[in-house]
Amino acid sequence: MSDLDLLNQTLATEHIGIAAYDAALGTGLLDGPTADAARAFRSDHMKHRDLLVEQIMARGGTAVSPRSADDYAKAYPPLTTANAIVAYAIDLEAAAARSYVASVAQYEDRSLALLGAEIGAVEAQHWAVLLAASGANPVPSPIIEVTVAMGAR
Repeated sequence: MSDLDLLNQTLATEHIGIAAYDAALGTGLLDGPTADAARAFRSDHMKHRDLLVEQIMARGGTAVSPRSADDYAKAYPPLTTANAIVAYAIDLEAAAARSYVASVAQYEDRSLALLGAEIGAVEAQHWAVLLAASGANPVPSPIIEVTVAMGAR
């Protein structure tokens, strides 16, 4: 997979995260601190999106566009309670962290590998905060297992 393909793959992940946080915030079910965290995480995903688009454009590529909010919503579980929203956000952030960690070894341009590691670290922070908010162990493993993202280690 080329660096441009990897960048667009991770950009698509960021689009999903932004749409999911928009949908979660739109329910009105999140309390003050949880809504504040969701807004902050959405902002981080928007900054990640912008960084990825910048790298894609700098390499002469075309950034993948986000799908419609309705299209993304088809993949969401029912977002009918704050707990359901947090559980879904945990899954999304875990997948994002794993995806970025897995991408590091795949980039030919090592500066992109570093960017992937930097963003992946933030995704892991989001994941840990959400796990803690749910009452779960915020660091359930001493490593971020990427087999889920890659299929093999």
